[in-house]
Amino acid sequence: MKLFKGKTLTLLSTFLTISSASAIPHFQWDNQDGVTVQENCSIERTRNNDYRVSRYVGRGSKPTENLRNSNGVLQSHLINSSLVKLISGKEKRDYKKIEVVGINTNTSMSTNRWSSERGDQGYLYHESMLPLEDFVIELDLAQNDLREKFDIDIFKSSVENVDLTKKLYLRIAADSSYYKLNCDDESEREYLIFRGYQKENSESPLFLMGISTQETSLLKSFAAIQKTTAMTYLSDVGNEEALVEGEIQSNVMVVTAEEEKSIQEELDVASSARPQQRPESLNKVTSSLEKLVCIGTKSLNVRDQSLDEVLFKASLGEKIKVFQGWDEETVVKTINGTEYTFNKVEFPNREEKDERIGYVASSFVKTEADCRFIEEGKPVRNAQTQITGLDDSRCCDFPTVKKPTHSFTSGMRRFRAGRSGGRLHAACDLYRYKNEAIKSVAPGKVISNLYRFYQGTYAIEIRHSGGFVVRYGELTGKRVPGVRKNSNVNMGQKIGYMGKVNSNCCRPMLHFELYSGSRTGSLSKSSGRYRRRNDLLDPTPYLNKWQDEVF
Repeated sequence: MKLFKGKTLTLLSTFLTISSASAIPHFQWDNQDGVTVQENCSIERTRNNDYRVSRYVGRGSKPTENLRNSNGVLQSHLINSSLVKLISGKEKRDYKKIEVVGINTNTSMSTNRWSSERGDQGYLYHESMLPLEDFVIELDLAQNDLREKFDIDIFKSSVENVDLTKKLYLRIAADSSYYKLNCDDESEREYLIFRGYQKENSESPLFLMGISTQETSLLKSFAAIQKTTAMTYLSDVGNEEALVEGEIQSNVMVVTAEEEKSIQEELDVASSARPQQRPESLNKVTSSLEKLVCIGTKSLNVRDQSLDEVLFKASLGEKIKVFQGWDEETVVKTINGTEYTFNKVEFPNREEKDERIGYVASSFVKTEADCRFIEEGKPVRNAQTQITGLDDSRCCDFPTVKKPTHSFTSGMRRFRAGRSGGRLHAACDLYRYKNEAIKSVAPGKVISNLYRFYQGTYAIEIRHSGGFVVRYGELTGKRVPGVRKNSNVNMGQKIGYMGKVNSNCCRPMLHFELYSGSRTGSLSKSSGRYRRRNDLLDPTPYLNKWQDEVF
């Protein structure tokens, strides 16, 4: 896991400070020993965790999702809202290799011989997995034979008012960050921190529990509860206070200038193929059509096998031959928290022998027909692309430099999610990292300067080609030179920087509101379900389309 450059706190006892005035016991889980306490542990913030919650994606509704093998063949049915973890394996387009950690019991679905079981491994469609922080885990210790591993002196003496005959509830320690325990033991395992609750004592967590992805028997059977539902009886679930006293809130997630430069060089305005239908099989034969470099920037870095050194640069439209082997010709690398697959390629039309073979990210290799920067055999510069509106096939770029870290179609991030006072969420929230560049989705004219928006963040409004309007919300207050009221912007142009609200309610995000442009006046209103102008549109289908095209 890649760590934030931030604060590490050494634990000198079995207590963590969760605020300046309270302390609660912490534990970690061991499959054999159950609840344990270890000294010499430290807490660190981390961008990622490998746990996910499964869901069905497709037409209609089904209680299970398909778990496939490496050839795309259905091997079992995984009950929705079961817990899985990402594991290493051969890269498959649009699929992630996972291992089943626990089966959700909060369902009327009965299991059979085709049902997935704990420990099963296979591939899930990437949209079939939700972030764990959208859920609360309900544990009935009497049902999963784990009570004896809690009913020990060290647990009962440390946790006041706990009743092990009643259900326990676990949730990720804080939605604004992940935290992990690093303990001084031989295994060197990392323990993701969960908060522990009971309904009878729900005003604050009773304990913290570190759970490693290598020690998961605690989660083998549970009931998955939507966080929004759990908030009705666990009052602290929505509380995003700092986990540790003195936690740095404002700059832990800041992307350095060097990281931003890397993002801009490699991934800023790059795009890939037009959207594809979900494949029925994972092992389709590679098209024999000629491949080429498909980028929206001037050049593409071609790297050595380590991916650390740039060998030479390639241009839009250059012909490419892709080596077809799995192991030697494919390299996976995580850049700024996102995993990318690099393929070994050859540039057959080059005379320079030392500039013919190297590695490029697979998302930049397309057929001419699938590259939206190639039109009638001629390269089309991204910045010069003109569109007629939202339904134009050339519309649009995705507003973040890389794919959001969390699905914007679920949880509190989705359009139409409930908000306080009966209001509905008028946007999709795209989670990434603070200070990352935000891009204009299409050509257009800025209709407002950067203005104060919500809890210390800012917003900017742009009327794009064809008349549709976007409010890019929850930005930092840093202005981009040349981006001001009445200025023109191009597709993919930087217009601001991702911010983070000062209440620490959630991760840094882009709050993306979309309007048809058929109305005029202020976008915010004091009445209505959304408290917005009545030409508000659901941006979800458009963002899904653009995300598939770009990433």
